[in-house]
Amino acid sequence: MGDYGTYLTRYEGLSNDALYSMYRESVYKNLNEDEKLDLLQETVNRDALEYGEIGTPRVEFAELAVNVSGEAANGVIKVDYDMAVNGRQSIVYHDRTVAHCVDDYNIQALNTVLHENAHCFQEQVADGTIEISDSQLAAQYQGNGFTTSAVLQDGSYRLGSQYLEGVTPGGYYMYYFQATERDAFRMAEVKTNNILQKLESQHGTEPSFQAYAKGVEANGYQAMEQRAIQLFHNPNFEHDVNQVLQNQYFGTNIPVHENTEHAVKNEMTATYESWLQETAQHDHLDLKGEENMGFNPKPVSLEEYNQTLRDTVNAYYTHTMNDPTMSREEAIQSAGEVAENYHNAVEGFQEAQMQNDGTAHDTEEAGEVSASGDSPDAGNDLDGGEGCDGGVDF
Repeated sequence: MGDYGTYLTRYEGLSNDALYSMYRESVYKNLNEDEKLDLLQETVNRDALEYGEIGTPRVEFAELAVNVSGEAANGVIKVDYDMAVNGRQSIVYHDRTVAHCVDDYNIQALNTVLHENAHCFQEQVADGTIEISDSQLAAQYQGNGFTTSAVLQDGSYRLGSQYLEGVTPGGYYMYYFQATERDAFRMAEVKTNNILQKLESQHGTEPSFQAYAKGVEANGYQAMEQRAIQLFHNPNFEHDVNQVLQNQYFGTNIPVHENTEHAVKNEMTATYESWLQETAQHDHLDLKGEENMGFNPKPVSLEEYNQTLRDTVNAYYTHTMNDPTMSREEAIQSAGEVAENYHNAVEGFQEAQMQNDGTAHDTEEAGEVSASGDSPDAGNDLDGGEGCDGGVDF
């Protein structure tokens, strides 16, 4: 269960309207660090109750990586301290790390905890802590975790990550529209917008509200969806990204747009290789402290592939048996079809490896995985401004 529990705050007696009114720029900027943390925790307390989570995640401030506003894992939500408290954040801009003012940091802090708590909800759905009526959505979350599957590419199998980091060209859109991130972005945006609309109707608008609205217009869910559709020439891009992940995780073979499938599989293996590379860089520093680049993982062995597919079949069987929309007979039949696909896939793997000189061999070629996530510009002024120290190179 991680750190899910009960976290009382000084604001627990406030109504929702009174609580959310504290996110007004005129109020939020005058709160001290502890008061801001309590405000964020109380917001998560109520959001978790609305989702039906078992326990509430604990919120804490932390010094997070460049470009990261929040993180969630094991019942803990970490919010970037400099962003949420000081209204300043570091981003990578034209290969430079720059600190800039976040004009709507009060609203970004709200949006961040709503986004991260959505991940906490998804975590409890995926591990079976809570059940939801939408079994298909639960399956999407299960298939979009930090697990691996064997990906067939150009006649050879490589391990790929079921969670996409967005490390390939255009990969940011695959990161954004994978099921867990898709819903976290969308649900946090909707909830934040609803809160802002009510605040504006009660108290009028503020510059931070306008700055946030401008950012949503440029880089919100609808804008991102249109750009992804145009870039990949696929009106069903979001659906197909998640269907590829489902096919990989559950061993199904539902057709999708060929180019999107190819792109997602590339992103899966690139994300996995990036993780391995980061591990190698962390574990293999030379005496001068220089990172050992050029880590390139070997292809998947038959034993690894076989175990991955066995895990997939077992996961799918559990999913179908718990699906209230399927009878027991239908569940058994569906699981049987996946098991048959498993045997066919193993045979296909062996044939592909035989055509590839009959064995899987190590690759020693040096090559740095591209980390260009194609993240859209946040639209903030990089020169800094009043209220925080901006424009600082590191």
